[in-house]
Amino acid sequence: MKLLWLLAQFLVLLSFYPAVRCQLQCNAMSSTRQKRIVIHSPGAEQLNKLDSCQYEVAPWSAQVCQVRIDFERLELPQPRLNASTQLLECVDFLQVQRFQLCGRNNGQHLYVQLQRGQTLKLHFKLGSHSSQSTWQLTLTQLECPQHTQHPAAAAAPVPTVRPLLPFFRNLLPRTIFGGNAGPGPAVQLIQTLTGPSQADLELLAPLGCDQYWRSSSGGIVSFNFAGGVYMPDLKYAICVAGAANQEISYNIEHFALSKFNDAPGAGYDTDCHSTVRTLGRASDYLLIPNSYMANNQALQPTYYCGNELAGNKLIARPPFVMYFSSDAQTSASETGFQLTYAVQQSQSRFEL
Repeated sequence: MKLLWLLAQFLVLLSFYPAVRCQLQCNAMSSTRQKRIVIHSPGAEQLNKLDSCQYEVAPWSAQVCQVRIDFERLELPQPRLNASTQLLECVDFLQVQRFQLCGRNNGQHLYVQLQRGQTLKLHFKLGSHSSQSTWQLTLTQLECPQHTQHPAAAAAPVPTVRPLLPFFRNLLPRTIFGGNAGPGPAVQLIQTLTGPSQADLELLAPLGCDQYWRSSSGGIVSFNFAGGVYMPDLKYAICVAGAANQEISYNIEHFALSKFNDAPGAGYDTDCHSTVRTLGRASDYLLIPNSYMANNQALQPTYYCGNELAGNKLIARPPFVMYFSSDAQTSASETGFQLTYAVQQSQSRFEL
């Protein structure tokens, strides 16, 4: 039994090991496999010589299904207007899967989905060689329960502590590892310690969410809000944790999205999004399902746009999700949104 105790101590030590934060170097030519990884921008002298900077992160375990990327600091040059296409473009940017980000995005975060064994790549394009570019990102690999894993036909092998089992099987009585009646205590211990932690389960974002806010209140802004413009062709889902018996209120502090025909004022539904796709038609919006205006419950839009929503309060029922979408066009009015939210027990009996 002493060996079993030693096995338990060893596996407990392994369970705490993922808390280590590894610092990943730019263009390291190899992938890093750690639970938490910190990415820093190179020093100014090295940064001025780089045209690009790439990082590769290998899955910490076979159960990794999401990576949360916290932009503790992300400042890149602002997008510029292409004179020939009249479209706003990022000269320097961070590319993570389908997301291309530039400008100022301190305090933002992203969730990215991974297939089993998939390596995550982060690519910084640094064509302008700006000395103002700086970043510090924290990546946290999150593990899903095995029954929710994405199927993988040819997944790359991922290190695990399970190969240690045959070694201990030779040292300990067979009954400790179980038999026909089921797994023994040692196997149960290994399964417990190598499964997703409770912290991971709480951090996992619902499927389809690109941002996930877990606190009952907070603030949300569009990407590059501090830079005064949002990027064209940007689509993402913003989710907030909540329960079926709750509601969420959004207090709009700033709101400026382009609107069909550029008429002043707030825009709703068909002002923001056409049911028939039309080239050249403005189609920027913040979609909030099951929502209504707090000061006029009869007004129940789904799509919001325009520039006079600041000062309004919206109420929405679960699930708490907002979808942001911008078209390929650019105008000076597209500065984005800033709001605060609060989740509380449902107070209203109004039927949507």
